Amino acid sequence: MTIFNPTVLLDMLFRTPTRTGKTLRSISDEIGVDEKYLSRQLNPFDTSAKMGIVDFIYMLSVTDLKPLDYIESIFDRVAVPMKLKNVLKREDWLKHIAKISKEAGEAVSALSGSLANDGKLDAEEVKRCKKETYEALQVLASLWKDLKQYEKTLKGQKNA
Repeated sequence: MTIFNPTVLLDMLFRTPTRTGKTLRSISDEIGVDEKYLSRQLNPFDTSAKMGIVDFIYMLSVTDLKPLDYIESIFDRVAVPMKLKNVLKREDWLKHIAKISKEAGEAVSALSGSLANDGKLDAEEVKRCKKETYEALQVLASLWKDLKQYEKTLKGQKNA
């Protein structure tokens, strides 16, 4: 586990408007708070006004998830967006995940072959493997979510 550095998170929050190309006013309007209030919360030097979890969640929803990515990295976790829903009912999706899983496996296999040959990876190999692995993570995360929902449905039927 990585050591948490609050300064990194505070700086990331402070730079949110610049990083996302949004004004402080537009962000405060979108999350329904006063601009001065949000400005104080984001100011890393104002120790008497730190951002609360509710405002943090609302701000992430209208800006970006970079602060959340940092927090996840502290706990050795990775989150990926789930773009698909109801995957258990889609035969085309199941074929798609099989293809992506095969490609991700091939990318990892190629990487291990490169390491076995010369002990080094080139930038293109890493890029390809990251792409394939990320796609596999996305579709597997969607499947995981749907399986959890399906499991709840089964438990509800059993208890009825």
